[in-house]
Amino acid sequence: MAKKLVKSAISQKRVLDAAAKIFRVCGYAGTTMRAIADEADLKAGSIYYHYKSKDELIAAVLDIAIESVTEAVKTALAELPETATGRQRVETAIRAHLGAIIENGDYTLATRRVAGQVPEAIRIHNRVQRDSYATIWQDILTEAHARGEFRTPASLTLSRLFILGALNWTVEWYKPERRPIEDVARDFASFVLDGLGGGASTMAEDAVDVSPVQAVG
Repeated sequence: MAKKLVKSAISQKRVLDAAAKIFRVCGYAGTTMRAIADEADLKAGSIYYHYKSKDELIAAVLDIAIESVTEAVKTALAELPETATGRQRVETAIRAHLGAIIENGDYTLATRRVAGQVPEAIRIHNRVQRDSYATIWQDILTEAHARGEFRTPASLTLSRLFILGALNWTVEWYKPERRPIEDVARDFASFVLDGLGGGASTMAEDAVDVSPVQAVG
């Protein structure tokens, strides 16, 4: 029985990996269940054992994309000591975020490709997950500012949107053979944190805005 469960899980991953790749290349409208089955090297009917429709598949791909990065960042932050500074927390989150989106490249790129194309119910569900993830970053920035670590006059909400947008764009241009992702993360963190740490000591009134978060890019 255990072997059957393992085999089933492997088969399901093949379907998901294939779906992420096809959605990345063809978008939501251009993707068919047959194309996914062909990419997974499965019979067309076999794919329905795992997912009943294209909507179920794109929902699963979107979930994996955001859940993987959320879990990576949460885990990395949890391993920091309670005395960790805001700078350490941001740098840690940047490294974890970049590592996750690069590792799950097809899922990340598929998410970018189908944004705005998927049915409304799926889009709303995914938006809730993304807003929850964005809150992690908003809390890091807000807490660091409250302790006087970040003194930028810019809005922390806009800073968070800038950081996540830039991080998510990395998957479009990053080439592992040219530079280790650790180096990219270190330089990105330096750029972001040097900017947040400087500037005027008084913040704009909306700098600590914790209104409902927006898209993470």
